[in-house]
Amino acid sequence: MILLLLTSFFCCVNSAIADETDISDSSATKQEIFEDSYTKSPTGALVRSFILPGWGQLYVGSYWKAPIFFTGAATLTYFIIQNHLDYADYRDKYNKMSNKTSTEALTLRNNREFYRDNRDMSAFYLLGVYALAAVDAYVGAHLFDFSVDSDYSIYLTKRYDGMNINFQYKIK
Repeated sequence: MILLLLTSFFCCVNSAIADETDISDSSATKQEIFEDSYTKSPTGALVRSFILPGWGQLYVGSYWKAPIFFTGAATLTYFIIQNHLDYADYRDKYNKMSNKTSTEALTLRNNREFYRDNRDMSAFYLLGVYALAAVDAYVGAHLFDFSVDSDYSIYLTKRYDGMNINFQYKIK
């Protein structure tokens, strides 16, 4: 019910804004409308990437990066779960032992610590994947409408009397 109300509210606001916009035949106005419709929200990309690594990259249009972040997060989540299950198994076996100084008990304790350390390191790496995906999506959203034109160039030329550095800028 709340979702329906919010959707209808945003549709009404959007139509009111569209009615207020005076679209003339000038190319400058059409260009401004075209540019505004293709910008990406950095906050939106950041939130999407914190929800699911790779979703922010899909939003920004970096389609080849999305599976990398998603696969990294899924793999590390698997390692966290598997290491936690192994840790819990060795913890229970160690706690059931009456003689905690035997060689078997020491081996169980070492295995328990090994799986706990691996679980914690996998969680740390997962946080790193989340942070890296969020930063990449945020920067990608900021640079989404960045133009990479050939309006300017720098090049070296060799002349008979030495080297020249030329800078060229085209004004439209």
